[in-house]
Amino acid sequence: MKKVGLFGGSFNPIHIGHLWIAESTRDAFQLEKVIYIPAGKNPYKTHETEEERHHRYQMVQLGIESNPYFDISDVEINKSGNTYTIDTIHYFMEKFPEYKLYFITGSDLMFQINLWKEAKTLMESIEIVTAVRPGYADKDLELQIDFLTRNYQAKIHLFHTPELDISSSEIRDRIRKGMTNHYLLPTKVEDYIRKNQLYCSNHEK
Repeated sequence: MKKVGLFGGSFNPIHIGHLWIAESTRDAFQLEKVIYIPAGKNPYKTHETEEERHHRYQMVQLGIESNPYFDISDVEINKSGNTYTIDTIHYFMEKFPEYKLYFITGSDLMFQINLWKEAKTLMESIEIVTAVRPGYADKDLELQIDFLTRNYQAKIHLFHTPELDISSSEIRDRIRKGMTNHYLLPTKVEDYIRKNQLYCSNHEK
C-alpha cells in the first residue's frame, strides 16, 4: 500500500528542522511524499491576519520547492472559520482513499491531542509519527502514549531522529534582535523574510 505523510504546523517560519524531520520520516517509513499543511485559523490564536497566514504559506512553498518528495496543501489556509485537524484528516482520506496516511508531529503534541476535536476518531483514523531525539527517554511521554493507545486506540510510532534544536519562536526572536539566521533557514525563506520585513516588531506573531 502506498503511504503519504501529512505534516501540519504553523511553520512561522519554516526552518531546516522542519525539513529534516519530514525528510528523515519520509525515508524511514518509505513515504511516497510528505504534504506540508500550514495551519489555518487556530481557535486559540485569534490575532493572526490573513496576510500573515499568506506569508507562512509562501515561505513553506519556497522552503520545500527543491525536494520532489515534498508538497504543500492550502486546505487549512483557505478555509473560512476555525480549522480542526479531524476535518483536515477527513479531507485527505477522501482525496487519497488508496493511501495509508501518517500524521507527523512533535512529541509535545502528544500531551494535547486527546483534547482536540473528535480526538478518538482522529487517532483511530490515522497513524501518528512523533519525532524524538535518539536516546531520549521521557517517562511522562511513554506514559502518555500508553494512555492514548489504551483509551483512544491510537497507533503511535516513536521515531528517533537527530532532531535539530531549533524553534520558530527562537528564530523570530533572533530576527527582532537583528541576529543572523543563516543556515537555520532555507536561503529563499531567509530572503523572503528580509524582503517583506517580517517579525521585525516586538509583537509576537
